[in-house]
Amino acid sequence: MSDNGSEFTSHKFRDQITRLGGRTTRIRAGRPQTNGHVENLHRTILEECWRPSFARSLYPAYTALRRDLARYLAYYNRDRTHDGRITKGRIPADLIDPARKMLP
Repeated sequence: MSDNGSEFTSHKFRDQITRLGGRTTRIRAGRPQTNGHVENLHRTILEECWRPSFARSLYPAYTALRRDLARYLAYYNRDRTHDGRITKGRIPADLIDPARKMLP
């Protein structure tokens, strides 16, 4: 499922998805609630990761931004509780890997 961005409407993208045996569906224009969980994740990353990262320095370095995002995603998936319909106050890692066998 994707929005109607040009990268998802190109013939190359469609041909590659078909070659891999997948299919595409597009959300209707002007209906962000169709893809609301992704929009919510983007807003959360913006508020909790990007804005603090950019506030720390006048000219943030690309490597520092990558490091901040990697740290934040580890925190988001392994330590931060989620209050969604499926997670119900648990962390995503407990849903995917309750025995924590996938950790290095």
